[in-house]
Amino acid sequence: MEEFLSIHLQAYLYSTFPPAIVSCDGYLTWDQIAPRENNPIAIWKFSAAIHARRKFMQTHTLLKTLVLILLLISKPAFAQSTADEEAILNTVDQFFTALAERNRQLLASISVQGSLNISTSINTGGDQRIRIQNYTQLLNNLSSDGPALLERYWDPTVLIQRDIAVFWAPYDFHVNGEFSHCGIDSFQLIKRDERWLLTNLSWTVERTGCAESPLGPPA
Repeated sequence: MEEFLSIHLQAYLYSTFPPAIVSCDGYLTWDQIAPRENNPIAIWKFSAAIHARRKFMQTHTLLKTLVLILLLISKPAFAQSTADEEAILNTVDQFFTALAERNRQLLASISVQGSLNISTSINTGGDQRIRIQNYTQLLNNLSSDGPALLERYWDPTVLIQRDIAVFWAPYDFHVNGEFSHCGIDSFQLIKRDERWLLTNLSWTVERTGCAESPLGPPA
């Protein structure tokens, strides 16, 4: 910005004064114009150039101040948003860990009581199937006995507005090491006591037409 304004000021000066009386840095001095001091037009032009220089410096100072203020305002907000996003992804990661480990205690610690869990799928007949689980049912389904579960996500999108957030990401799901289905996860979270907790979980279930996961096969 400073270079841009300086170039335009120099262009104004060179268009106003003969090159012989314009200094190499684009600014005029009285010594340079003194031989023309009896010329009223030259004196008036010199005064106009001084005024333009002052306006340039004022504008330059104002722009620097505005940029500094914007930086000071945006940095804390950006830092807070980044910290919240990391905390949200950490909560989501803990959810998938709870599934893999069948850890009901962990799941309960990151969920809000009364939350709902809704999945939607299309059966072999082409009909939509919606499954709704409440908080207690989800915990009870995560018994110590059962097949090995693995859910993975990638390219997450996180939207945050103060104390609420949405997590959205494609995922794949494996049972006992075998691919089961893919889909989209849409989780809602709320911030309480400086912790991000799951409130409602929704996801689609697609058993066909799944693109290959960028994560590759499960380890």
